[in-house]
Amino acid sequence: MAVPRLFAQLSDQIRVNSGPLSMTISHWAQGEMNSLNHYIGLLLFTTLVGLNGCAGPSSSAPDAFAGLAWPQQFSNGQTNTPAGAGWLTDFNDRTLEALVQESLANNPDLRVTAAKLDAAQAALRIAGADLTPSLTLKAATSRVKRNNTSGFSITSSRTERYSPSMDLAWELDIWGRLRDSQFASRMDAEQAAANLQAARLSLAANTAKGWFDLAETELQTQLAIQTHQSYTNNLAVLEEGLQRGLTKALDVRLMRTSARNAESTLLQRQRERDASRRALEILLGRYPKSEIALSAGLPTLTNTVPAGLPAQLIERRPDVLATQRAYLAAHRRVDSARKDRLPKISLSASAGTSTSELKDVLDVNNNIWNLAANLSRPIFDGGRIRSNIDRTRALREQARYTYVQTTLQAFAEVETTLNAETFLTQQETALRAAVQEAIEAEKLAQEDYLAGLADIVTVLESQRRVFDAKRSLLQLQNQRLQNRIDLYLALGGEFAVPNPQ
Repeated sequence: MAVPRLFAQLSDQIRVNSGPLSMTISHWAQGEMNSLNHYIGLLLFTTLVGLNGCAGPSSSAPDAFAGLAWPQQFSNGQTNTPAGAGWLTDFNDRTLEALVQESLANNPDLRVTAAKLDAAQAALRIAGADLTPSLTLKAATSRVKRNNTSGFSITSSRTERYSPSMDLAWELDIWGRLRDSQFASRMDAEQAAANLQAARLSLAANTAKGWFDLAETELQTQLAIQTHQSYTNNLAVLEEGLQRGLTKALDVRLMRTSARNAESTLLQRQRERDASRRALEILLGRYPKSEIALSAGLPTLTNTVPAGLPAQLIERRPDVLATQRAYLAAHRRVDSARKDRLPKISLSASAGTSTSELKDVLDVNNNIWNLAANLSRPIFDGGRIRSNIDRTRALREQARYTYVQTTLQAFAEVETTLNAETFLTQQETALRAAVQEAIEAEKLAQEDYLAGLADIVTVLESQRRVFDAKRSLLQLQNQRLQNRIDLYLALGGEFAVPNPQ
């Protein structure tokens, strides 16, 4: 569509209604449209002659992964058992689900990320506004005093002026420079939305991890209490035997050492439990008073990892999506910077009245107006535009390889956690057997000691091995839960394949 005809249609469509001050731009524009068409046509001819291939249309972003081959599915998996509908429900813990909802509602860091999304969306609206004409209503009044000299006398006069007007300004986005900026802003907004989703997923995962850490510290504390109580009871028996001359002082000393070490371990576990409670309360947005209710125990994982998870699950990871949008935005900003070398065409118009009497401001006989079409093209700017193009290209390369690195890291995290799932499952089986063997060995040591066939060192060693095996088993059970959460994080959610839509 020719620019003059486009401007004529625009002027026919814009109507300003301000109480009794009502006029249409087309009314004052029609009388001079023919001459304006000639003027704008001359500007366009000058523009086209001066292009010389400075820049082309907006280009699509090149493949960021050129030369890299991705697998169709991940290399590990346990069974073909169908996965659950959501990763949080796999733990079957209603208290945990409530805590996650509380953290999502109250966590301060998450609100900071949400505010960044609001700012990005506002920037997108600003970029879109640059594509539309701007219409401004103005009202000016002035009073001027002038002195006139005539002979030896000085006379003065005062004049007043009232000038209401309406101004129209519009830059024609012929080359798509403003649309490039709008597209980049849209990608920024989508990046901010992905960052918010990533923050929500990370917060939910950290809340679950904190809840399981608290559960482990509570179980470790209960084990430490049992250990201390066991050593204390054994010490009482040995001390009574020492008084009767049935045991040796060395046995008593060794048992006292074990009892004091168990007391120290108990205090350490209580300190760790207190720290875990306060850390979880911070995630929930609560004051860290160490008053959160303790968990009854660690959940048992019943949902196994499906075999042959598709690699396309990586595409839904929020951090991968965020870096992809950042790359697309950076690429389009290169196009926008290149188009700064092209001429800019803008239209402007104003209409109103100007009178010395306030009562005449609505009189159409006092109307004034002007139409203008402006053409500007940079000739010499000291290399500013060229440097800005180089800068945006460098930022695009930075965004590209950040995208590639984030995706590679995502694949590495999935593969690592999948293999760790297998190793941790096998390790837990071995530790459960070790606990059972240690318990049986302790019973035999106690019997041999009472029969005089073993010394107290053997008994203490067998008891230590029982407590160490139980402590290691608790740690490993928590590690399995933590690794499962890391797997959900690496996949960006549950095991289900995302909807193609």
